[in-house]
Amino acid sequence: MVDAMEGTKGEKTGITRRRFTLGMLIASGAGALGSLFALLKVLVPEKKAGYVTTIQPGDRLVYAKGGNMGTPLRASSFNVGDAVLAFPAGKSSNPANLVQVIRLKETQFGPPTHLDLTDQGFVAYSAICTHLGCTVSWVENQQAHAASFTECFCHNTIFDPARGAKVLSGPAPLPLAQIGIKVAEEGTLVFTSQFTGPIGPQVS
Repeated sequence: MVDAMEGTKGEKTGITRRRFTLGMLIASGAGALGSLFALLKVLVPEKKAGYVTTIQPGDRLVYAKGGNMGTPLRASSFNVGDAVLAFPAGKSSNPANLVQVIRLKETQFGPPTHLDLTDQGFVAYSAICTHLGCTVSWVENQQAHAASFTECFCHNTIFDPARGAKVLSGPAPLPLAQIGIKVAEEGTLVFTSQFTGPIGPQVS
């Protein structure tokens, strides 16, 4: 009788250990999968995730970086061929608000640029590449301003700011979205519209 009871206890102990071991394996596997999904979420950007602008018509443009960071952009500080990165005043904490402001000759603009969103040669586009969201840069050709262009150095997409920031080469699927700006009476630059298209990465 005692041997039978001890045998039963042994079987129960064996089952309990097996269940415990199985539970630990399942928990470990779930934890590993969770870590993998978290890593993938970081490495693979979500389509359009988080790129919601808060720019409103009337917002004043300020320098996004450099010694003048936070101070208003003034038309008198720009020569033809100049370009800077800018934010709307008081809204620099939102990276979706970052724009590239360029001054070209008015005769350089061609379709599909929205001419009604330009003023005195000033044009502005989202500074966020539509490929994977890197910040674009201005590449100036001082000998021939018409040959200057905007480039994303992450994957070498080239945009044409004189023609609606259309893609000239590279993997970006869409042009940079244009946004309206004008020279205000006091010589500062202000926004006049919302973006004409989606901003941020458009790759799924």
